[in-house]
Amino acid sequence: MDMLALQEQFIEALLEAVPEPWERLEVHYEKFAWGGEDSEIYVANRFLGEQKADMDLTMEALDALEALRGHRPQGQAEPWTWLVFSIEATGQYHFDFRYGVPPFIAREMAAQ
Repeated sequence: MDMLALQEQFIEALLEAVPEPWERLEVHYEKFAWGGEDSEIYVANRFLGEQKADMDLTMEALDALEALRGHRPQGQAEPWTWLVFSIEATGQYHFDFRYGVPPFIAREMAAQ
């Protein structure tokens, strides 16, 4: 499966579990290996006007992120370690793949 199809799979899994109405969804997802183990952290929010609500990702959405993590964006030499995803109610979306030690996991590492 190519990168675009995997992104669409994640979006579909995300949207199936989100209660309506909403104006914007945001997902911050991190997966990073350290200390011999993988750490996985995410924060997902639903926005409607000035209201912000936490939301859980389904296993299908997490599985889609794991499959997506197995693919490198074109031109990248190393796998991404975290992403920031947003989608507007209009359907416009953006994946921002990032590299290095993710911020939430960095805090976890510093605390140990």
